[in-house]
Amino acid sequence: MTLPENRKKFEELIQNWIMLEENTITAAADLMGQSENPMLKTMIDLVKLDSEKHKKILETIRLSLNSAFIFTTDDLKIVDTFIEKHAAMEKNAVSTAEQALEMGSLPLPKLLLSHLLEDEKSHDNYMNELTKIKAFMAKDT
Repeated sequence: MTLPENRKKFEELIQNWIMLEENTITAAADLMGQSENPMLKTMIDLVKLDSEKHKKILETIRLSLNSAFIFTTDDLKIVDTFIEKHAAMEKNAVSTAEQALEMGSLPLPKLLLSHLLEDEKSHDNYMNELTKIKAFMAKDT
């Protein structure tokens, strides 16, 4: 596959993925309206919120395909502050989530706590990757 063909296919995949996320958002919203159970509504809403987040990320990726994004010196300072502040909070959040998960006994709350713990851990990974990207981009400023 040539580079232009590869790029076109990539753009199509991103657009298809956006549509899948939109369908999930719509389906979840419809299902939430069919129940009065707060636990079930929350579980469905989590999927909906994740799909909304995924859609936003995918739309940003789609926009980035036609632009070169770089971090300015000011951007790098903001990234530093964000990483620093988030790192301290994240350690506490992971510890708290792990303790709550250990103490939980009911299956549905444990499922939700497990979901939150994985999110907190993914934030930590995200910050590590952002640190690497910041270092890479800082070489060009």
